[in-house]
Amino acid sequence: MKFKQTFAALLCGAIVFGTAGCGLNPATGSQNAQASSGSGSSAEGSGQAAGSAAGSAVPAGGLEEEIEKNPIPQGEKYMAITFDDGPTGNEGGRTERLLDGLKERGVHATFFLCGYRIRDFNSMSERYLAEGHEVGNHTMNHVLLDREVSDGGLQQISSNSELIASYTGEEPTVMRPTGGAYNDTVRASMKQLGLPIILWSIDSLDWKYRDASSVKARIVENAEDGAIVLSHDLYETTVEGVLSAIDELQAQGYAFVTVSELAQLKGVTLEPGEVYSDFTDETLHPEEAEPAAEPKSGSTETEPEQPAA
Repeated sequence: MKFKQTFAALLCGAIVFGTAGCGLNPATGSQNAQASSGSGSSAEGSGQAAGSAAGSAVPAGGLEEEIEKNPIPQGEKYMAITFDDGPTGNEGGRTERLLDGLKERGVHATFFLCGYRIRDFNSMSERYLAEGHEVGNHTMNHVLLDREVSDGGLQQISSNSELIASYTGEEPTVMRPTGGAYNDTVRASMKQLGLPIILWSIDSLDWKYRDASSVKARIVENAEDGAIVLSHDLYETTVEGVLSAIDELQAQGYAFVTVSELAQLKGVTLEPGEVYSDFTDETLHPEEAEPAAEPKSGSTETEPEQPAA
């Protein structure tokens, strides 16, 4: 299957060569999230990957071509915006409007999709990869993997990966557990499935306040090079607030990339079953970081992520 995808990608690249634009802390669970760091140096201001990263949405053998078709956005600092629980709506729906806004701004994002929603709202499926975004797995039925299943999510995740691939053409290579909740069984299952566990360092709390200005403020005020932002493409206020935050932060020199691109830029190899909350210097090089006076207000989540409406 990978051979066929790679061959098709090479054929497509030969036809359209030279064209552009073809085309992510957690809730309280049984374990707290521990950010796993990898070796390598930061690649600020560069559009080239600082190292290879397992978990990239790029098919094996096609990295250079995929970067050519969807060049990594360049900036002085980098962040990953992620969206859980979608998609929402078909043509004219919130996910489509969000994708339009991200495209206008040259932003790459990571979408953690729920299977039961993509069954109903799948008309945007071909746009994710085509526009440089990354698709992640957020379980089939939005269940808590550390409490509601006995196999650590093997069936919830594997069946959803197959479903997502049937609509997007590619299986997810990253996953996010519902509510950010995981335990050793979940980690072992994700290792078996070859998926790194992606959490977050900034919670927009869009699900709680449903206010665009609040969403924007939480993202902007807690912005940090290497951060991962949690949001949901369920609410109109999220679309407005996230796009507004992106505008302000791009003016400050930030570029927005997928989780896998962010890992590459920071020289981190994403490992199956390992947990990642961010790729900040403080996390990657704790021995060099100055002690913070107070933790950032968006660094932890006090309530579980809410189920999709």
